[in-house]
Amino acid sequence: MTYQFYKIMHFLGLMTLFFGLGGLLVANYAKVTLTKQARIMTFVTHGLGLMLLLIGGFGMMAKLGIMGAMPGWLYGKLIIWMLLGLAVSLVKRKGYIGWPIAILLLVLGTTAAIFAINKPF
Repeated sequence: MTYQFYKIMHFLGLMTLFFGLGGLLVANYAKVTLTKQARIMTFVTHGLGLMLLLIGGFGMMAKLGIMGAMPGWLYGKLIIWMLLGLAVSLVKRKGYIGWPIAILLLVLGTTAAIFAINKPF
């Protein structure tokens, strides 16, 4: 598969991840009780997004030949990936506080983008 394929997969994972987190966050902030199907949809989209991000990211690394010693910015992206994986529990438990969590999620996503674009370390 090509580098472009993995890049599109990575972006699809990003959109899917934030789709799931956003849906759960808005529902908790609005104090709406989700149906079982809606709750499953938010968790599945979150997990699917994480999986697509990971596969797409490692696929791009392989195409770029970065499989040996990873640069520091990739470790930063992996830490952000783990934090976004844990974010679903934060959103589920504390989503009622709303904006601070939304800003935290946006900062995490923006930081990952900065790491990928600028490759600072």
